[in-house]
Amino acid sequence: MKTVIALFDTAADAKYAHDALILRKYDRTDISVVASDLATLHEAPPHVGQIAAGALSAILGSVAFSVPYAGPVLAAGPLLGALGSVGSEEIDQPDWLAKALVKIGVPEPEARKYSDAFNQGGAVVTVRTREIDADNVARLLAACGAVDVEERLRPESRQRPTG
Repeated sequence: MKTVIALFDTAADAKYAHDALILRKYDRTDISVVASDLATLHEAPPHVGQIAAGALSAILGSVAFSVPYAGPVLAAGPLLGALGSVGSEEIDQPDWLAKALVKIGVPEPEARKYSDAFNQGGAVVTVRTREIDADNVARLLAACGAVDVEERLRPESRQRPTG
């Protein structure tokens, strides 16, 4: 088994990817979503259409909680179970997500990148899949709007326009 991971700009984008995976018959229990911009779940971006309607209630088994470094967070899937084993004192640390990602099979250097990018805003989707399906899952996540984590972490990409 392999864990495929992707970063999205918003929780709604991550929910769209989640729904696309479900429509292609990937098992819900193998898909994790963690997002902090929960307000976007109630909005329907143009590329999402009807899929995002009622998104918060559609993520079965999700839990909302507060993290000092991210604010309110929604988590679902295997990542939610990993968060439960991380420990409450570790959730108060900026690398809480990296620790949970490592527990579900993401290599530590990659987990740290996604954790850092998540802390800058956005949402993370992971999919546990067979090795042979990993490239297909990665292409599907990219087609759903996944952003380049390396690009997101570059200092110049974090600067906001001032004018």
